Amino acid sequence: MFATDSLNLKLTAPCIIFQILESLGSGLIVVDLERKIRYANQKVEELTGYDREELIDKSPQELLFLIFSQDLCQFERILKEGKCEFDTLLRKKDGTTFFAHVIATVLKYEKKAVGIVVNFFDITEKKELEKSLYEAAITDYLTGLYNRRYLELFLKREKAISDRYNMPFSIIILDLDNFKIINDIYGHEIGDKVLVEVAKLLKDNLRSTDIIGRWGGEEFLIILPNTNFEQALNVAEKLRALLCTLRIPPVERITASFGVSEYKKEEPYEETLKRADLALYKAKAEGKNCVIVF
Repeated sequence: MFATDSLNLKLTAPCIIFQILESLGSGLIVVDLERKIRYANQKVEELTGYDREELIDKSPQELLFLIFSQDLCQFERILKEGKCEFDTLLRKKDGTTFFAHVIATVLKYEKKAVGIVVNFFDITEKKELEKSLYEAAITDYLTGLYNRRYLELFLKREKAISDRYNMPFSIIILDLDNFKIINDIYGHEIGDKVLVEVAKLLKDNLRSTDIIGRWGGEEFLIILPNTNFEQALNVAEKLRALLCTLRIPPVERITASFGVSEYKKEEPYEETLKRADLALYKAKAEGKNCVIVF
């Protein structure tokens, strides 16, 4: 009885293994030493849109991904080290892509490498969630601009670049005039709309290399790489004039006061901010709707 059962198990083992591979919740392909696909399970068809007949004898690099051309996961390195694991984009039959977590493992027979087993999972939803969380961490929820915390990281970066390469950079702080009155008269919904439209106007009229964010309340900070104070003054004047043309009913007019300063080599970036702040306060004291350079 025991011998018969053992024999039956041996005969049915390949069938059981095949069923297991076909029922996996992840895509699995087997690649031989000539880098050709020899097997693909059902999940591969679901994830990629290819019929497995279209994949057999083809290169996974040509059809699906650059798995064996990446610096950290070359074919020869997998054979040498036994395993490689990474995230990448996979290409579907229709040309679209999706994020996948890939595990490539050497397949051995009698202790000799005969190919590589590539197992991959769709992690698009996870990547999109990570992206959303990252964007939430660095952006202002209302305007979509960078938030104060992230602006400080940019200031540190620009300071390092300026100190090393002797390149200038300047900053502009602008504060909307009489914003509290807008909120008090028209309500916070209109006030929020003003902030959103002002943010859009500023962003649309700056260079792609410039950094803009919401510094707090109705204050905005602009970081201008490779820009001296005279150039920054011109930028501020242009933005001030554009704001005067912005119409957001029922608000009759929108203006802002601007403070401008240029970074001085080796100084803490907080000092550059302090000078811009002092210039802004002076602009407010001199009647608002103007630009002051410290």
